[in-house]
Amino acid sequence: MTEIERMLTETLAVLERELRQKQEAHAKTLRQLQQQIASLSAQQQESTQSLQRLSELSTRLEPLLTRLSCMLVGKQVG
Repeated sequence: MTEIERMLTETLAVLERELRQKQEAHAKTLRQLQQQIASLSAQQQESTQSLQRLSELSTRLEPLLTRLSCMLVGKQVG
């Protein structure tokens, strides 16, 4: 192997190693992002369910609050 071939082979080996390290780092970052997305998706689903329950509660309370308000107005007039 000539000196130039040896230098090129070593350079190629270094570049391959660096590329592999970068790929591994990117894969790790990608896995972390996927985990964060899954967590955020679960949180969003929980929040959506909580908002739905609050909306239902508000819907049920509205007529009761209206009746209570009418009763209080009736007591003040009487």
